[in-house]
Amino acid sequence: MQENRFELFDVSVSLICKNLQKIKTEIMQTYGLKSSHVLFMVQLGGSSDGLTASELSQAGHMDKAQISRVVSELTDKGYITRSQAYGKKYKYRLTLTEAGRKIAGELDRLIDRALDYVSGSIPRSDLEIFYRTLFTINDNLFSLSSDPETLGGTP
Repeated sequence: MQENRFELFDVSVSLICKNLQKIKTEIMQTYGLKSSHVLFMVQLGGSSDGLTASELSQAGHMDKAQISRVVSELTDKGYITRSQAYGKKYKYRLTLTEAGRKIAGELDRLIDRALDYVSGSIPRSDLEIFYRTLFTINDNLFSLSSDPETLGGTP
């Protein structure tokens, strides 16, 4: 089992990411949007006061260039608006327009159905263990990637 753990983990995570990407791409084509817009729409839909670009970056673990691109695309399409906050040029809050709220609501319903489909037969206690374990693995991978000497030096 030890020798297969890496392969099993790597292939499983890769396949999950590919399938999730495919689903997001197909869903977002309906709205003329990209898969990279999903998390933005969902996060902004869950925030009544809007979010800053920094808050979106932290929540979605996205770099500033991607945030800037997506904000521009969604603003151009009329799904989000920017309002200056704190009196500073770049500290604006992003909020969904009425059209954006409609799409975010539809996405929430689609996501709920998808989650019910993929995990509906798994007991809640098992899902809690799964997510707790997944977050621990992620945290450990982050620590390892931040300090490659943990493995005995860099190759």
